[in-house]
Amino acid sequence: MGSIQKLKDRPNRPYRARYWNNGKQESKSFSKRGEAEIWLRNQETDHDRGEWRDPKAGSTTLSQWSESWLRGLTGLKPKTIAGYESLLRSRVLPQFGTHQLNQITPAEVRSWIADMGAEGKSPATITQNRQVLHAMLEQAVGDDLIPRNPTAHVKTPSVKPRRQLFLTAQQVSLLATAAEARQSGAGLFVRFLAYSGLRWGEAVALRRKSFGDRGRVHISESATEVGGKLIWGTPKSHETRLVILPRFLSERLANHVEGLAGDDLVFTALRGGPLRVSNFRRSVWTPACEASGVPEGLLIHDLRDTAASLAISSDASVLAVTRMLGHKSAKMTLDTYASLFDSDLEELAEKMDKKFAAADAEDGDSDGKVANLPRQADLSV
Repeated sequence: MGSIQKLKDRPNRPYRARYWNNGKQESKSFSKRGEAEIWLRNQETDHDRGEWRDPKAGSTTLSQWSESWLRGLTGLKPKTIAGYESLLRSRVLPQFGTHQLNQITPAEVRSWIADMGAEGKSPATITQNRQVLHAMLEQAVGDDLIPRNPTAHVKTPSVKPRRQLFLTAQQVSLLATAAEARQSGAGLFVRFLAYSGLRWGEAVALRRKSFGDRGRVHISESATEVGGKLIWGTPKSHETRLVILPRFLSERLANHVEGLAGDDLVFTALRGGPLRVSNFRRSVWTPACEASGVPEGLLIHDLRDTAASLAISSDASVLAVTRMLGHKSAKMTLDTYASLFDSDLEELAEKMDKKFAAADAEDGDSDGKVANLPRQADLSV
């Protein structure tokens, strides 16, 4: 419980409210008795609801808290953490770094988001910044430093999904031919990405020992470029997987890897060493796209979408595409490529008619009535 005391030696803030919680005293001075009563009542109410927090607990600045938060991020890829650090440096800490955790308000967060929009920042960039701030403050809530997350109900502009680009097999061939003209082996690399569905980092990390018999490729390693340095680790899902290539591609690759030792990289830069995405994009990808006439704005990652599209057009199941791409679940595959799966209900009805019509006829009698079904009385328990 608490009490209010009037202090004669403090004319500006004479009313001191004191509150005891678990043997620890918290106090605060006010100029008016009514303000002290309201504060004291709020403390008692929060205590009764189990929402009371030590006022000093949230006095840590966001800059200090960000260091602790980053150290606690385990199990994430180096590139992901580097992205968080970049967002913190560029936008989050310049705005809130000197704020104590308990001083950040929803109004300030909304104003910050509005300012980024006024500067012309994209909805995706704004959303990423808000997500980092939200994650840090959510952890502070979990650690009982602040009672609630001030970003929880703050909205960001809607992110318009980028239009997916899928190449046809003929376009893949044209692009691969143009890439090969820029750099030896680049054409095979383009074909490999377009038919295997591997991520860039997974493809550039492939070694001779990754290839088995009958087009089997074991994916167990990935190379990620962070700050100009390559970081070698596991694939994005942290799980190995198997991809089986079509015969025409596996035969090309068999010739390509002939003579390589087990740990040799399969795809390398012009002068040897791992492929670097910025160099490949500049010297091979962009000129090849222009020369082959593929859709404008095509990204290297679109070859992964192309692989999904080509597989689905070959009647691959959702599960097969999920395993090929290394998605965590079939739901992720459907969320990304639902529009590519056959949705022709008339064709589906025709297939079902051909497969099941004869069986249905056998279960009925000659006049079309259903035969030999149990009576309702026979179904009772």
